Amino acid sequence: MNYVVFDLEWNQPQDGKPTESRKLAFEIIEIGAVKLNDRLAIVDKYDQLIRPQVYQEINWRIKKMLDLKRGELSTGRLFPRAASEFLEWCGEDPVWCTWGSQDIAELRRNMKFYGMSDIPDDAPVPYINVQKLYGIYIGNTAQSKALESAVDELKLPKNVPFHRAYADAYYTAKVLACLPEEIRNRNICYDKPAPPKALRQGKGGRRFIRRRVRKNKSEL
Repeated sequence: MNYVVFDLEWNQPQDGKPTESRKLAFEIIEIGAVKLNDRLAIVDKYDQLIRPQVYQEINWRIKKMLDLKRGELSTGRLFPRAASEFLEWCGEDPVWCTWGSQDIAELRRNMKFYGMSDIPDDAPVPYINVQKLYGIYIGNTAQSKALESAVDELKLPKNVPFHRAYADAYYTAKVLACLPEEIRNRNICYDKPAPPKALRQGKGGRRFIRRRVRKNKSEL
């Protein structure tokens, strides 16, 4: 099984409100991911900065949280190329895993903004929400745990700084590896309400995105 655990970091306007002409609340500025084998061991990594085009002034809260250095993002790729490379790196039919539910939605919104995909509402993307699974594991689904809190509770080594995309993907993978197989396999999420029949007929979000990525990649 091809597990891909990923995390996104994004920027936003200084006042937190997108302009009417831009219609993008959060602009992705970093993609980090790890690929796992069937034993949930890390076998590959992806780590890419993205040069912002919409909100070129980094929100001060984001800059502080990510500890961004001056000019660091200027070395990044443009989003269409980075997203295409990332999804190609994911391989065929990955089992996507994230901490929380927002990363899948923001990836789709940014792709749509750049014209990479206009995913219809009946094309949900299946993924594993590791934050939700951890709540099930500890018997507390009412409270959403922070990733670092889960790492502390599981007494996992903290050998990579938090709050960068690759680091958070790395720690999410480590938490996932601690969860029983029955919890992992029985709690698949969808970023939109899932019509099972449509998915069985091959209209699932992952196949749709993959086709569009190949098309866009050929145009870059």
